[in-house]
Amino acid sequence: MARKRIVLLVIACFSAVLLAAQASSFALRKVPPRRAGMTAEEHSKEIERAHDEAKHQRLKATEEGLKVLEVRFLQAWMGLLRISERQWRTIELIIDKIQVLGGTAWAGAPGWGGREERDFHWYKHSEGTHLTRAKALHEMSQGERLADELVDLLRDENSKDEEIRTKIEALQRVRENARKELAEVKRELAAIPMTPRQEAIFLVMGCID
Repeated sequence: MARKRIVLLVIACFSAVLLAAQASSFALRKVPPRRAGMTAEEHSKEIERAHDEAKHQRLKATEEGLKVLEVRFLQAWMGLLRISERQWRTIELIIDKIQVLGGTAWAGAPGWGGREERDFHWYKHSEGTHLTRAKALHEMSQGERLADELVDLLRDENSKDEEIRTKIEALQRVRENARKELAEVKRELAAIPMTPRQEAIFLVMGCID
């Protein structure tokens, strides 16, 4: 099954992760009480253990939820395109390539700002967020790795302009190459015989131009 689904699946996965995170946040509000005779340090460690357990449960629920969603949305896509699972398999790898290349072509590390400028925080792929797990180095595309490296330079007040410029140019090259390859893969998908309905679906989803 493709590692990355089209926009519809991405939205659904995000929703599932959000719900799992909300459930976890609720659980974390139940701070273990400080028992009689327990020192402040011991209580702090117990709270930390409870936090780690809640985080583990959240990730476990998220992974299980995504597995269910993959099956459901495979069925949904087959119904949307009006094709069999065998027919889906003939285009699945192309769709996967489009998603991977699309992620590289626009690879970045979004951030979030609070009420004050100092509240801004970069979301690196290697760190994850409260909604997503951190990615291992081998799981990241070249563009994602470069984006993370560029964030490291931006976080460092002592970074030199030359270092930043070098990393900028490297990320721009990777994005440009991915955009060129993405255009070729989109043309490959567009060349497959399909009904007007299927063509419209892929066009709206951005899988073809």
